[in-house]
Amino acid sequence: MTDSPLDPGRRAQLDPVLAGVFGEHDAAALAAIAQSVRWVSLPGGGTLFRQGDRGDDVFIVVNGRLRTELEDADGSLRVLEEVGRGAAVGEIALLTGETRTASVVAVRDTDLVRLSKASFDALLERHPHAMMRLARAAAVRLRHASHRPASGSAPVMLAVVPAGPSAAFRELSRALAAALGGEPTVAHLSRAAVDHALRRTGAAQADDGDATHAAVVTWLAACERAHRHVVLEADDAWTPWTQRCLRQADRVLLVARAGDDPAPGSLERAMRAAGLRARVELLLVHDDASVRPVATARWLAAREVATHHHVRLGHAGDLARLARRVSGRAVGLVLGGGGARGFAHIGMLRALAEDGIDVDAIGGTSIGALIAGAHAHGLGVDAMVAIARDFASPSKLLDRTLPLASLMAARKVTALYQHLFGDVHVEDLWTPLFAMSSSLSRARAVVHRSGPLWHSVRASTAIPAIFPPLLADDGDVLVDGGVMNNMPLDVMRDFCEGGTVIGVNPMPTDDKEKRYSFGPSLSGWEALKGRLRWFGSTTRSPSILGSVMRATEINSANRMRQPSFRALADLLVEPALAGFPILAFDRFEEIVDIGYRSAREALDAWRVAPDSAS
Repeated sequence: MTDSPLDPGRRAQLDPVLAGVFGEHDAAALAAIAQSVRWVSLPGGGTLFRQGDRGDDVFIVVNGRLRTELEDADGSLRVLEEVGRGAAVGEIALLTGETRTASVVAVRDTDLVRLSKASFDALLERHPHAMMRLARAAAVRLRHASHRPASGSAPVMLAVVPAGPSAAFRELSRALAAALGGEPTVAHLSRAAVDHALRRTGAAQADDGDATHAAVVTWLAACERAHRHVVLEADDAWTPWTQRCLRQADRVLLVARAGDDPAPGSLERAMRAAGLRARVELLLVHDDASVRPVATARWLAAREVATHHHVRLGHAGDLARLARRVSGRAVGLVLGGGGARGFAHIGMLRALAEDGIDVDAIGGTSIGALIAGAHAHGLGVDAMVAIARDFASPSKLLDRTLPLASLMAARKVTALYQHLFGDVHVEDLWTPLFAMSSSLSRARAVVHRSGPLWHSVRASTAIPAIFPPLLADDGDVLVDGGVMNNMPLDVMRDFCEGGTVIGVNPMPTDDKEKRYSFGPSLSGWEALKGRLRWFGSTTRSPSILGSVMRATEINSANRMRQPSFRALADLLVEPALAGFPILAFDRFEEIVDIGYRSAREALDAWRVAPDSAS
């Protein structure tokens, strides 16, 4: 990390950034701040400060990107947020006098200015209004973080890098730039484009020690300021331009032809050795005629990536989904568990389709996982209604057995899922999917992002005592996801990275109150007499199925009462389904209709709200 005073070129870059942070109306205050800061250059991968350090300075990003990381008690690192140009970091510790609560590292080469505590205190006396804007911004961040994990600013610099010699990365980079919006808001920069802009042959390939290097870096910084996104098209070898693309990138898209050898090539190995801090994502390009991806697991097993994408260059929908995901504008749909009430999700999907809202990622729990899996698999609303009709017929699902492990053997429900989804794997879906189950072995929630789709749905719907648990390949004993996380808004919030999260909660936090009458002991015969009202019996008790299903969701019902958890959704739809028993599968048509009407009302109101997502 280097520290130096401002020169005229740096001052020109800094002025608009300071105006955004401190307000543009007080020219005297901005001039005083500019005279008080020092210019800091931090290379990609460098550490700005560490968790536990003294907080004597505040830093403001001029160009580049920073990542805030928290070290948990077990030594693992958790990413809190990523921020770019115009963001302030370290201000909370400076204002409170406490030590740094997290570490901050450079995702890529980053330019900042540093304002010391002594300078801050002096400026506070002379220009209190401008400096209080920084304090108010810190307060807003703290309040925001208490309700929703901060996702930071959207990535601006996107590097497209080939994973192999036949990768369609040049075509992909052009298509991505167009899908992100095209000129003039998006710049697509190849090596040739840089040379042309600077009127210097070989400028893009200048080494760091070359006199041309500074001109290239300054020009790239200007491109970042002038465009909403910049797509950097690397070379197909480990050249200085490829290395510069990687050092300047907020996000790296590793592009490969889906049918190629998945083994990492020389360029990938060089990337790994370089110790990149930018988020790397795998992008598999498929033939336009491909019906669905296959064998993605081979690609994922050979490398560590944050996520993956499937794209057909001739399909505008694939490219639009990719653009939304990499730019922080993805729409994620979360479908909660709730027994028969979960058929309301079908109505929600119908309403979204009517509004032309594309779902870029979908996840769910229990019956929500079933409907989410059906949608990601490409099944339409009519096909989902047919699934609901199968559930309305007990003979198609229930196969009673000796009640030692469970009441049902689950052969029929397993066969239904295998028939619906065949041999499709979760990682091979065009629309990204996750399903939630609960581990009895480890007492934790399990997020299914890979493996056979039918297996993930079967694990998520393994209602304890009703259906037998599912045994995972690693020996984990899995049951219904509702036990641990019935509405996985938190999982989707992390997955969407600043995008829009829509949740559908079919399970009321307070179930419909019923009047029961039974003593401290209760035999099955007494319960049966009460249910049939034989011999004037006044016994009224909940059914074993209803009790078990409701018990699995009590933990999540409590979570849904917490404002901070509910705030994880940008739009939360809760259909009025308290009047429907959890096992009312035969009333699926009514439930689907209620889900549709509730979604229709919520979407109409959300669309006109001033803070709704565009």
